[in-house]
Amino acid sequence: MTAPRRTRGQTLGKTILGLGLFCALLAPTRARAQSDILDAPPDDYDPTSYRSPQHFAFELKFGPYRPDVDSEFNQGGKQLRTPYQDYFHGGSHLMTQLELDWQILRRFGSLGLGVGIGYFQVTGQAPVGTGTGQLSGDTSTLKVVPISFTAVYRFDYLFETHNIPLVPYGKLGLDWAYWQNTDGNDEIATDGRGGTGRGGTWGWHAAAGLALVIDFFDPEAARDFDSDLGVNHTALTFEVSHSDINGLWESNRLHLGDTTWSAGLLLEF
Repeated sequence: MTAPRRTRGQTLGKTILGLGLFCALLAPTRARAQSDILDAPPDDYDPTSYRSPQHFAFELKFGPYRPDVDSEFNQGGKQLRTPYQDYFHGGSHLMTQLELDWQILRRFGSLGLGVGIGYFQVTGQAPVGTGTGQLSGDTSTLKVVPISFTAVYRFDYLFETHNIPLVPYGKLGLDWAYWQNTDGNDEIATDGRGGTGRGGTWGWHAAAGLALVIDFFDPEAARDFDSDLGVNHTALTFEVSHSDINGLWESNRLHLGDTTWSAGLLLEF
């Protein structure tokens, strides 16, 4: 029995149908392959290369502070009185400071203008008489709130170009420190002659420090911190500073300067 003879049209139709089915099956595979090619990172892809705009720096730091109150009563090398030593035993106590910088120029480092604020408090007992060494039951608390206006330069060129995580920096600026002295009732102390235990003192400061950029500990986390919150870099800081807060052009102002150090955390964003 002979097979039915196919016409040329039937053969052509089946051929076209077969090609159509083959293309339909091939299309998803080719689409997936193209998608994989487009999604695949280039050979030189660096997952830490993402960088959001950077315009600001925020710093939180802590350090010892001893206001130089007694220097006001040193005349010609002769110490007339030592009120800070008598009331607060002359020791250093914790100063907490915050600073926000606006980075206005970025060439071979960053130049910024900043404003900072700090807080210091110490409590002691008033002495009984002068030179007796005996303390009364009356307490006295000194609070100092320094406000600073600062120009800061950070030499981060080597970090930006060669990934060296050490960034030296320097600061120079103007200070105004509010202070108040309260008694055991938490009221502003008076001297009985119309004077009150509160005021403000102008001065200046200079500082030098070193920042350790800790992004290299976990580059992926640093990139996520940047992409999610806009924080470009995180660093640990160590700083040595000198403040001369003695009134500048004003006399008879409470002296609040000190030479000290601080350590803290820096965020650039």
